[in-house]
Amino acid sequence: MSLHPQYARPRSAAQAVALLDGLGAGAMVIAGGQELMPHVNYGRLMPAVYVDIGGLPELRGIAEADGAVAIGALTVHRDVQSSELVRAKLPLLAWAAGQVGGGWQVHNRGTIGGNLVSMHPLYDIVPPLLALGAEVEILSTAGTRRVALSGLIAETSHGLGTTTLLTRVLVRPTSPSTGWSYQKLKITEGSYGSANAAAVVALDGNRVTAARLVMGAVAERPIDASAALKGLLGRPFDARAAAEAEAACAALVVQPMDDQQGDAGWRRAMAGVVARRALAQAVARAGGAAG
Repeated sequence: MSLHPQYARPRSAAQAVALLDGLGAGAMVIAGGQELMPHVNYGRLMPAVYVDIGGLPELRGIAEADGAVAIGALTVHRDVQSSELVRAKLPLLAWAAGQVGGGWQVHNRGTIGGNLVSMHPLYDIVPPLLALGAEVEILSTAGTRRVALSGLIAETSHGLGTTTLLTRVLVRPTSPSTGWSYQKLKITEGSYGSANAAAVVALDGNRVTAARLVMGAVAERPIDASAALKGLLGRPFDARAAAEAEAACAALVVQPMDDQQGDAGWRRAMAGVVARRALAQAVARAGGAAG
């Protein structure tokens, strides 16, 4: 492999995937570069050709489309946080984007697409998007396909960044009466999370009628705990229900991460704690007790 990689700057997303298809192995997409360049600097990756999509306006911006809020893959975290449309229709996502670690530089440079493509277990954006039932659009030379984000995470052959491009994230708006919460346990301000949880809850009176919860930063992949919370449905979220939810969520963490953010046993226990906190705040919001 050449020690002097080449550089290509396509003029459209279609041209970018055509370049990737023609160049084959060794070509890699670069946009903000926050995820790719550390790997290059440490010698873990060495692309033969950088395909720079950072200047493509068609991959930026936030708008309503196809019954959803559509967010371009190159939209930076700061724009997700500050968008009036996202704040109004997807407050959970707006809040979670504000919790991304790294400070102003990361918020102004990091993109929602880069966050998803990296599949990094400690990043903040995937759990809330999964809890919201998000979909993504993927462009290849064969055309555009729309898939559930949950399916994308489970897939191993998507080729994002090497043969295909993630172009948009699509999320259906949440009802104004829906409660939501994103809880992030972290060692220091601005750091990665040691455990986090995103919750979306609906109530009928004081009884839970629907609950979605996704945990992150506790295992190599996000854990969707929604099915384990079926016992909450039709009941008030009281102290007993909260304790049951905490235990059920912790039990799902069968292969916890063990790193400088926390050891495995602590990580499993904290998964239950943040899950309980997220559900409690989401219930409070659904009941009108919190903004």
